[in-house]
Amino acid sequence: MMRTAHLRPDRSGTSGVSGLPRRLAAGIALAGLLLGGCALTPSAPTVTYDLGPPAGAAPGATPLPRMRVAQTDGPTWMDGNSLFYRLHYAQAERLQPYATQRWVMSPVRLFDDRLREAVASRGALTWFGDTATPALKIDMLEFEQVFDSASASRGVIRVRATVFRNGLRGQKTFVVAQPAPTADGAGGVKALATGTDAAIAAILDWVATLPLQ
Repeated sequence: MMRTAHLRPDRSGTSGVSGLPRRLAAGIALAGLLLGGCALTPSAPTVTYDLGPPAGAAPGATPLPRMRVAQTDGPTWMDGNSLFYRLHYAQAERLQPYATQRWVMSPVRLFDDRLREAVASRGALTWFGDTATPALKIDMLEFEQVFDSASASRGVIRVRATVFRNGLRGQKTFVVAQPAPTADGAGGVKALATGTDAAIAAILDWVATLPLQ
């Protein structure tokens, strides 16, 4: 007479058949915890910046004739709102964005808005279709924080200004390097904001010397 073999419970509390799924489930749960650990750590919040309140026209600044301002242009890497920096002392050829610090809009748009405010504060800003008035066009070439060492940086702005009225009246490239008060993103923002006002003031002072009548 044959006896039927019975599976006896494992002393660990799991049978020989069900033990594998339990161990597998435990392994999957552990892997999930390990892989999901980064998700449990809160990420750093994103901080956004603009250029601060406009500086306004300096006392004694030469008034400008009625002018129109063309749309400011820049390279494609300025299309977004990233705040860029460059480690000139280590990798001068590499332009990098800060991970958690941004402009509220593209730096090209920020510069364009600031320029229009400055033109209006020194004369009359008219619409671009008013072809009887001289026009100012800005092309942005550089707008970044440059680190000369781990503890020293500067905001670098380089733009090309073109003035035309019935043909070209003048073209000039302006470069501003403004030291940053701190070697971080916030310091870079302050340097670039101050440098923007300095660059625009220099541009408009130059425009005031051109024969625009």
